[in-house]
Amino acid sequence: MSEDTIIIFQKPELYFFPHFKGIVFSPFGIPERSFRYLIYKVLYILNLPCCSLFWGDWKKHLTTARQVIIFDYGYQKGMETYIKKVNPSCKVYLFFWNIITKRQKNHKLFTDKTAIYSTDKGCCEKFHFKYNHIFYTRDYYRPYSLAHRDRLFFLGVDKGRAPFIQELKKLLEKSGLTCDIRILTHSKNTAYRASLSDVLTTSFLQYSEYCKEIERSGVLLDINQEGQLALTMRVLESIYFSKKLITNNEDIVHYDFYHENNIYLLPKQLADISPEDIRSFLEKPFIPYSEETLAHYDFEHWKNSFSK
Repeated sequence: MSEDTIIIFQKPELYFFPHFKGIVFSPFGIPERSFRYLIYKVLYILNLPCCSLFWGDWKKHLTTARQVIIFDYGYQKGMETYIKKVNPSCKVYLFFWNIITKRQKNHKLFTDKTAIYSTDKGCCEKFHFKYNHIFYTRDYYRPYSLAHRDRLFFLGVDKGRAPFIQELKKLLEKSGLTCDIRILTHSKNTAYRASLSDVLTTSFLQYSEYCKEIERSGVLLDINQEGQLALTMRVLESIYFSKKLITNNEDIVHYDFYHENNIYLLPKQLADISPEDIRSFLEKPFIPYSEETLAHYDFEHWKNSFSK
């Protein structure tokens, strides 16, 4: 594993990040639900220089680091200045793998505007960021299997998508799919929650358990947020786990890995979705993804793309 790179991620216990031991770190060296964290937030708001005292173990590795990649929600104002002070030759990048919202200000705080990257092409164009692809790890690769070919799996946060996904579920089931769809919502509206009772869940899965659900499924569902062009983690999971994908991401047809046998692009309107078309898609033979695709979206390629 590449110890010349440090990754600062808000919650390194999530997704596959624990797999990258010694590389991925939390921004903080203190629990975010603690009295010390409250002290930090006060100091941070007051813009006092001692904030770095509360940052995490990544500070111990700075002298040997060639580059530090800070994910959007892991960034704290002043990090890049602190890193440069400790190691002037170290490159520091800010990477967005979420779309920019009105509440997101980190791109405005980061001092080196030429070192900001995003995996969303729309954000790159709008904010003049550089592009780098989302990534995965080949250690999770699984060859294609016919087992569970008619089982679809989706686990995600509402983000305004739940009503659409619930209606989509009915159409997918008409195509013969068994749909395991689980959506977490932060809404406290009792009527809203009741209307979505068929798809709501109250708990997330650990990523290892999530991957087991992927393995026992033949199809993954991918529903982008409004305005999002970036590939999601579910797209890469479908590639590396060799699963078919049903998605509403119109930009996906422009990627070199796209194949109509493996990826079904949903029509924009629910009324235009045909269960017969979905059935026809499911019956097409799966085309294994190339070695070039697996190498391109692997962690090592992503990491090295910042310095090109």
